[in-house]
Amino acid sequence: MSGLSPLVNAYVKLRNNLLLRRLLTVLSLDVLVKASSFILLPFYLRLMSQDQYGSFNYILSIVYSFSLVLNLGLYIPQSKLYHDYTDPGERGQLLYNINVILVVGLTLIVLPVYLFNMDYQAVRFLFRNSIHYDRYRWWILLMSIVNLFAYMLTNYLYTAEKISVIKRYSLLRVAGINIISILVLYFFRHADAVQTRLMTISTVEFLLLLYFYSGYIRVMIPAFSRSLMLRCLKIALPIMVSAIFNIIINFGDKFFLEKYVDYRQLSIYYLAFSCVSVISILSNSLQNVWLPIFFKEKDLNRNIRKTNKMVLRLVGILIFLSFVISFSVIIFLKLKVIPSSYGEVVYVLPMLLIGQIVICLALLYGNYLTYFEKTSIVLWTGLLISAISVGLNMTLIPLWKIYGAATTSLISNICYLVIYYFVIQYYRKKKNAFEKSLDDPYPDEINHQKPAT
Repeated sequence: MSGLSPLVNAYVKLRNNLLLRRLLTVLSLDVLVKASSFILLPFYLRLMSQDQYGSFNYILSIVYSFSLVLNLGLYIPQSKLYHDYTDPGERGQLLYNINVILVVGLTLIVLPVYLFNMDYQAVRFLFRNSIHYDRYRWWILLMSIVNLFAYMLTNYLYTAEKISVIKRYSLLRVAGINIISILVLYFFRHADAVQTRLMTISTVEFLLLLYFYSGYIRVMIPAFSRSLMLRCLKIALPIMVSAIFNIIINFGDKFFLEKYVDYRQLSIYYLAFSCVSVISILSNSLQNVWLPIFFKEKDLNRNIRKTNKMVLRLVGILIFLSFVISFSVIIFLKLKVIPSSYGEVVYVLPMLLIGQIVICLALLYGNYLTYFEKTSIVLWTGLLISAISVGLNMTLIPLWKIYGAATTSLISNICYLVIYYFVIQYYRKKKNAFEKSLDDPYPDEINHQKPAT
C-alpha cells in the first residue's frame, strides 16, 4: 500500500483542485483537437500547392482578425459581468443586451461596407497580387460572421462553466471541418483548393452554430436595459478599438510579408505558425478555464499570488513543449512527412515559439485590466505598440523577410507583457493603500486614537 500512497495523494490533490481538474479536461480536448489538425497537416500540404496553402492561410488570418473587431469587444463584459450577478434573471438579461448590441453594431458596420463595395477597396489594399476575390467574397463574409458568433458562444460556455457542452461543440467542429475538407479536396482536386476550404469551413461552422446557439438563446431574458448596455459598452469599446491595434501588431507581419515575399515564403511562415499554435492552444485552454475562477476571486492580493505561482510553472512547461515541437518538426522533415520545400521553417520556429510564450504570459496579466475595469489602458497600450510594430515591420521585413516579421512580433509582445506587468503593480499598490486607509482612518493620530467628541 505504501507504494500506492503517492498515486492516491496525487489523485486526491487533483480531485480537490478545481482549476487543475478543469484545465486537464479542457486541455485534453484542445490537445486532441490540435493533435488531429497537426496529424492532418501533411494531407493539406499534399492536397494544396504551396501558393494555395500560403494564400488560404493569409485569407484565414484576415477573417479571424476582422472577427475580433466585429464582435465589438463584447466578450469581455460577458466574462466580467456574468459573475457580478448571481440571479439567473439578471444574467439572462445581461446576455440578451450584449447580443442585441452585437447584432445592431454588426448590421451598422457590415451592411454599408458590402452595399457600397468597400470590401473591394480593402482587398486591393491587403493583397499585392490578385486572389480572385469574387469567388471568395460571400464565403469570407459568412465565415467572418459565423466565427465571431462562435467566439461569443464559446466565451459564454466557458464563462458559465458548461464544460460538457464545450467538449461536444469542439469535437464536432474539428471532426466536421477536417474530415469534410480533406474529402472534398481529394475528390475535387481540379477545383480551386482555396475556395473549397473556405466553403467547407463556412458551411460546417454555420450548421453547428445554428444548433448550439439555440441553447445560448434559451437562457437570455428579453428585457432592454439602457444602463446595462452603457456599462457593457464602457468596458467593450476600448477592447474593440484595441483589437484594431492588435490586428496591426499580430497581422501586420503577414501584411508586409505579402508585399515583400512570394506565397512560397509566406507558406513557410504559416507552417511555423501552425506548429507554434500548440502553445496557443494551451494558452487559450488555460485562459478559458482560468477566467471564471479569476473573476470570482475578489481578494486582489490572493489573485496575484495565484497568477504568479501559475506563471512560474507555466514557463517551465512551455519551454519544454517548445523543445518537443522543434524536435518533432525536424523529424517530420527528415521522414519527408513535411515536404522538403518547407525546410526553412526550422530556422524561424524558435523565435515564434518564444513569442508565443510571451503572448501567453501577457494574456494572463492583461486580465487584471478588465478586473480593475481599466480597459482603456489596453487601448492606449495597443496604440503605442502598434506604432512600434509598424515601424519595425517596415524596417526589418524588407531586410530579413520572415525573420524580420518574427523579430517584430517578439519585440511587440514583450512590450505588451512589460507594460501590463508594471500597470498591474501600480493599481495593486493604489488599491492596497486605499483599503489600508479605510482600515486606519486616522493614520496621523498618535497611537491611532480618535479625537474626542
